[in-house]
Formats: sequence, structure tokens, C-alpha cells
Amino acid sequence: MVVRQEKVISIVAPDLQTKMLEFKLKMSALNSGYSSLKEWNPGLAPTWGSFPQAAFDVAEVYRGDAQSFAYSHHHAIGKLKNQYVASWSASQRHEDVPGQQVHYALSSDGKRWSKERVLVATDPASGIVRNNAGVCADAGKLYDFVGVAGGAQRSADPSLTSFLPDYARLDVYSTEDGNRWTECQGIAENVYLFEGPRRLRNGGHLCGGNAFIGVQHPLALLWKPGQDLASPPQVVRIPRPDERIRPIQGTWYQTEDGRIWMFFRDVGFSTRLALSWSDDGGHTWSGLALSDMPNTMSRASAGRLNDGRFYIIGNNYDRMLDRSHLQIALSPDGYTFDRMYTLIEGKTHRRVEGIHKEDGWHYPYSLVDGDKLFVIFSVNKEDIRCGVVDARTLT
Repeated sequence: MVVRQEKVISIVAPDLQTKMLEFKLKMSALNSGYSSLKEWNPGLAPTWGSFPQAAFDVAEVYRGDAQSFAYSHHHAIGKLKNQYVASWSASQRHEDVPGQQVHYALSSDGKRWSKERVLVATDPASGIVRNNAGVCADAGKLYDFVGVAGGAQRSADPSLTSFLPDYARLDVYSTEDGNRWTECQGIAENVYLFEGPRRLRNGGHLCGGNAFIGVQHPLALLWKPGQDLASPPQVVRIPRPDERIRPIQGTWYQTEDGRIWMFFRDVGFSTRLALSWSDDGGHTWSGLALSDMPNTMSRASAGRLNDGRFYIIGNNYDRMLDRSHLQIALSPDGYTFDRMYTLIEGKTHRRVEGIHKEDGWHYPYSLVDGDKLFVIFSVNKEDIRCGVVDARTLT
């Protein structure tokens, strides 16, 4: 008999683990045909198996249009001086097909958004796919990172569900006013991102990604203090001793002791977030391992609130590809998460069919602005919405 051992990093407090299990049992009961929790077990309180609802004020950034761009995803939000900037990938119908491009919108308050604009267009005949890879504001500029992949000449035939390009590179577009953009091509090769860099405590910048072509090695991208974010970063490979873990879409925070915690979505079907850490500013990393933070195999967004607490926003439960609940888990120290709130939940249904256009609330991307926490997400991968929560209400 062969016994496989698995390293698991524990970051979820026992009481929260119990509540997560109750939530899972409730979902299982309601998805098995019971019309209500009371029908399944009359003795349970109505709030059993639920997390408190956060006061989450949601506004629509863009509504997918069947006549033009019905696929909207890979979204990000940043703040440039006194205005918020939302950007996303836009495609006519399908995910990651030639012609996918990047759009954006502006807002003075995060609630009322301008009509969408084109950051970079893509001709379907080029065979190129562009994905919005995240934003970052620094030194009076906003940088929008754009992944470029192509060469495979993949068609938009709905029967084709794999994306195997011949090359991939990372481009950057920068602006000082949200109107005029400067393009810088190829600051990194074979790098795939879904979150832009953020500032480290030493003044440098960091983001997590993965190699896109060949083996999916997890990566950390580092910019030195004062380095222009449109210049090539140092690319550090994160060790992956367990090949069953297939990491993509990194997100991170840094705790008071200087440790950087990098979380990855695992497309190896573990339904948990993978985790590595660095104690030297991101130059070397621990071997990637699974954590006990559940995840439906979707992108998560981690960070630190203005009051010092840490968070992970995502579909924080282990029902594969179920994205009907978007939640925020909180930790006082970044080492142990002990509570969780619901941001938004409920069944949704896409209006326009397309490749990989699943129902639900997808891919949260967050921005801390004072006591406000902005969370941008897609609905059914066709609409873009932005919600804001006052972090002081998450007690």
C-alpha cells in the first residue's frame, strides 16, 4: 500500500472551521432538494450555517452587451489622484479568444462610473488574446498591466475550450490623468498575472503570478524601491515541491514581522488556497503547500485593512466552481483567521452563453482607501460591479 502524505498549513481558527463546516452542511441540504433549512432540520436556528451580512454598497460599472462585448472579466480597481479607475478584459462572447481586449471606466466616488473606454483594442484576425492583469498607482501615475498571448490562432469556436498560445508577455500602460496612456511592451516574458503590484514595507513593489507556457511555476515579481513599474521586474520562482498543486493567480499581504504571505488559487482541484511565504522581502520563498483556507477553485484577493487587520476575499468554501457566495475572512495578525462575513450571495444566471461563462460572483479584486474597502467583481463574467464596505463595521 502506498500512503501519500500532504503538508497542510493551518491558518483557520477552530471556531471558524466549525462555522465553515456548518455553512457547507447548509449548502448541501439546500442543494439536495430541501426548500428551506427548517424543512431539513426544524430544530436549527434560522441563522445556523450562515455568516453575518456585511453592509456592502454595490454599483454597476459595466453591463455586458450582447451586440458588442458580452464577456467582461479579469477586472481590477485602483485610485489615481482623486478618481477611481476600473479596468477589465472584454470579449464579444467567449473567454480568452483572439480579439479579447482591455476596457476601463472612471469614477469620482466608486459609485457612478463613466461610459467604458478602450485601453487597448485587439483585432481577432491577429490571433492575439489580451487579458487585464491588474493595476497599481505609484508616483502620480496609474499603471495597468496587460497580458498578451498569441501565435496559436485559436478560433472562437465554442467547442474549443483550451488556450495554448505560442508566446506570452507582459505589457504595461501608464497614465497621469486617466485619458492619455503610454505603452511599454514586454517587461516580462511568459508571466501570467491577475493582480497588479502593491507596495512592500521597504518601499518596493510585489505581485504574484505564474509561468503560463509549459510548467505552471508560481512566480513573484519584484520592483526595487523607486523603480518605475513600467520597467522589467526581478522574476523569482517559488518552489513547488508537490506537483499536484497547480498554482495560478497570486495574492498577498505582509505581516508586522515582515513576512510576506503569498496565496495562490490551486487548479489542481484541492478546493483550498495554496500558500508560500518569504522572510527576506520576496527574494526567497518557502515551498508551496496547501492551506486549510477553503476555496471553490477561484481567484482570491488578500490584503490589509487600514486598522491593521488582514483579509482574504473570495468564494471561501469548498464546493467546486460554486461562486454563488462572495465572502471576506478576517485575521487580527495575518496568521490566524477567526471570523468571516458575507459580502454578496444568491443565484445568478448569465444572459449570453459563452466559453467558460459560469454563473456567479467572480474574481474579487480589492482596494483599501482609508476606512473604505472597494471590491470589484464580475457577475456571470458579463457584468462588472464594484462594492464598498466600511471596514469599521466588520467588528
